[in-house]
This record gives sequence, C-alpha cells and structure tokens, in this order.
Amino acid sequence: MFHPKENDVDSALSSFSKEEGINAVSFGYRHSHSHDIDGAPGGPQGHEGRCPGPGILPLAKSIWVPWGFEWALPGHGEAYLDCGAWRSKGCLNVDEHDQVLIDGTDVVGKVFVRRYRRTCLRAECPTCYESWAGKEAGKIDYRLSAWIRNGRVIHVIVSPSNQDIATLSYEELRRKCYLVLKKTHVLGGSVIFHPFREDESTKEWYFSPHFHVLGYGWVTRTRENYEISGWVVKNAGIRKTVSGTALYQLSHAGIHEKYHTVTWFGALSYNKLRMPPQEEKREVCPICGQELRALYYIGPLEIPDEDGDFWFEPEGWIYKPGRFSGG
Repeated sequence: MFHPKENDVDSALSSFSKEEGINAVSFGYRHSHSHDIDGAPGGPQGHEGRCPGPGILPLAKSIWVPWGFEWALPGHGEAYLDCGAWRSKGCLNVDEHDQVLIDGTDVVGKVFVRRYRRTCLRAECPTCYESWAGKEAGKIDYRLSAWIRNGRVIHVIVSPSNQDIATLSYEELRRKCYLVLKKTHVLGGSVIFHPFREDESTKEWYFSPHFHVLGYGWVTRTRENYEISGWVVKNAGIRKTVSGTALYQLSHAGIHEKYHTVTWFGALSYNKLRMPPQEEKREVCPICGQELRALYYIGPLEIPDEDGDFWFEPEGWIYKPGRFSGG
C-alpha cells in the first residue's frame, strides 16, 4: 500500500526562500478535488476544440516545488511587433484568369488575393498561441493515424502522487509516467504535460502536475497501480475528434524553455515509429493552379481586414520582392 512520506515533503517545502515570495503550504495544497481510485483529480473536462481566453495565470503561491516555477501557460510571453498583422498572398497570372466562377463572379483579368493574419507560431505568444496549438494538434493527429495497428484513439489522464511531485524532478516524473502507462497497458501515444489545473469554483489556476495522453491500448490494473505507486490513471474514453481533443489540451498545456510540450512514448515513440514528415499543404490559385506568393498593394483601395479570398483589378498589386533579389 502506498503511503506518502511526510519527511520527504517537508524537506522539499523547506527549500523555498521567503525572499522569493514563495508561500510554502501544507502537503496537497488546494487539491480540492477528491481522488477516485479509478479516476483522476478533477480539472477542466470537455470543451474539446475550444481554447480558454488569454491572460490566465496560475496562482504563484500554489507552486510547492522549485521546478514548478519554470513552467507557464501558453500565451504569456511577448508578441512580435507584426504578430496578427494583416497580410496578402495571391496570384498575378491574370492572363490565365479567363473565366466566370460557378457562383457567377467574373474573374477575367483579375488578381486572386488571399487575406490572412501573420503568425509567429510560438506557444508563448499572446497573439499567436492558438495557431501554434492548431499546428501541433495536426501533428499529433497525423502521427497517431500513421500507426500500422491503428484502432481507436483513447484519452488517458495520469496524475502523479504528491510524494513523487515533491521529490522527483520533471524529467523523472515524466519517465515514471511512461512506466505507469506501460504497466496499465497503454501501448503508446502522445503525452502533453499540464503543470496546472483550474479551480472550477474560482476559475483560478493552481499547481497540480498531471499528464494527458492520446494513444492506443486498453487501460487495466488501475486500482493495483494506485495501491503500489499512488498514481491515478483515468481512461477518459475514445475520442470522437483527435485533433479537437489535442487542441483543447494544448491550449492550457505547460510551456518551458527547455522541454517540449508534446512527447511520444511506447510504440509511437520516435525510435519505434518511423514515418515520412507531414507534407505542408500547397496553397494554389483556384483558377490557374499557380502557387500563391506574398503580395503588396500600392493604391487607393481599402483592402478588407478579414480572412478570405478576393478578386481585384490588377492595378497596384505586385509580388513581394525576394530577400536577395536586389543588385
């Protein structure tokens, strides 16, 4: 039977400095959600595919291990000056734009223009973190779908014991997570680390490290695992949409300067599953098929600041010069 060692926890808490503004609190601070042996502590559930709003910060006083201060939520860094700025790409091959679209739009001799917002695709950017999450979710979906044995993707939540949180480093905690998953018959998949949970009553975030897994397997022996290790493994069930679940979990995942937010283990780890890289989708002109290029507009028209495809008269539109095109 698993029993927390109070002296280990006291030792971990005593290492904090009052000058650093750390409020050392008792063992299991603010874990207001009770454990069910075959379930995980409560936290944000559902809302798949929806990102919480920016500006959400965890309660600093709830962090009770030194390495916890190294982690942040997405969107809490600084944006670049042009993040979110409106840009244009399109096709100036007007000689081949010689027809009327199905909806009756006359595009003969006109420029095709696609409007979009510039994104840096950084997790820490308050403007672009949702784009980062969307791209990472697509990568997770792609890798999971490439496993030869396939099957149905399940969502598993793994919550470490408080004793291990207090005494292990993040790397050691992650390695033990892989071991626990193997012992409960999860064959492999992606692992997203969450340093924080949201208090459902106050909507505040507090330190409560856990892992979200999207992968393959059949979860068994959870009771036995809990009695041996103190770790809670919860099977949240088969996913209707893998990318939607991944997007939501990434929207409030842990961000660190050194560690990847998403890692892979077991049968889907990088040394076990070899696969071609995901191909970038080519953006081409819907009429002539030429690849779209960055555009500038110099003229009197007010170009719409909205996502979408447009057709304009060619006057004033030029391709953006290449970086090394000058003499």
